[in-house]
Amino acid sequence: MRSVGSGRVPERVLIRIRGDNDQGHREAMAYRILIVGLRDRDAGKTSLATALLAYLCECGYSACGFKPRAGNSIWYDYDIVEESLSAGRLYGRDAKKLKLASGCEEKEEFINPFHRLWSEPPHIDPVTRIPYFIVDRITLWHKRSEPTNIVVVNDALPGEYRYDESLFQGLYDSATHIFHVRDLDTLNKLTSEYYDLAAELVFGMMDKSNDFIVIESYSDVALPYSGLNDLDAVIGIKPGEIRIYEPEKYLTAVQLEATIRTGELSTACIEELLKPVRVIKVPPFRSDSIPQELKKRVRAILEI
Repeated sequence: MRSVGSGRVPERVLIRIRGDNDQGHREAMAYRILIVGLRDRDAGKTSLATALLAYLCECGYSACGFKPRAGNSIWYDYDIVEESLSAGRLYGRDAKKLKLASGCEEKEEFINPFHRLWSEPPHIDPVTRIPYFIVDRITLWHKRSEPTNIVVVNDALPGEYRYDESLFQGLYDSATHIFHVRDLDTLNKLTSEYYDLAAELVFGMMDKSNDFIVIESYSDVALPYSGLNDLDAVIGIKPGEIRIYEPEKYLTAVQLEATIRTGELSTACIEELLKPVRVIKVPPFRSDSIPQELKKRVRAILEI
């Protein structure tokens, strides 16, 4: 039996990794860990995800981070925005951290197939009902060597929220397709056609080539991608607490809430229906010690 650190991997983990069960018929797939935020900002998702990835990689497992959807602000995140756009790309700080912690050669666009660059403030236009985003980048990984890069430009963004177009020229030049959005129907059609597909393609590749996938949601969204219908662990985090949920019950709660609510479901809605099976208290740490302190808690989180 393979070991993680000084502990043993639970049999349910090995079933996933080895691709066999008592009958020997199960298709190989990764052990899937979902991390969600229990508040909308600064919950600690990325810190926990990178700690889990680093721990698993150090123990000799192939572990990949996955953030199906992400976004950042051109105003508050300009360093990483300028870094990526200057290379004709668009990704955020979280995707970069997940890539480094995964120890893999995959690009940030693989770790995070959909990224939205927000204007400031990130409102919704009262007339068009289009969010105040500047551009979306969607990467379709039909082939690892030849991804399709789609850029969606928000032409409905009011002039006072626009930025120097030359900043985005490299992104436009590297795009396979560019779509211009002026109305909500067009945006919804593009969303329906490409956004979930981008996550589906990546997830399928990751599932076949890794022992573990650490999936990070965005904001306080309960399920970042509708294709996550089979999970092995669900972890919620907020300052001071890490909550462990029974994955099947968590997904059932998400499905139930989806029948009575529209739009994205927050973790607050799910917590009304579901109690955690365990709660791990976490004190505040110095910023330079957060990765090591969280890594110390991985075995308790995964019950290793």
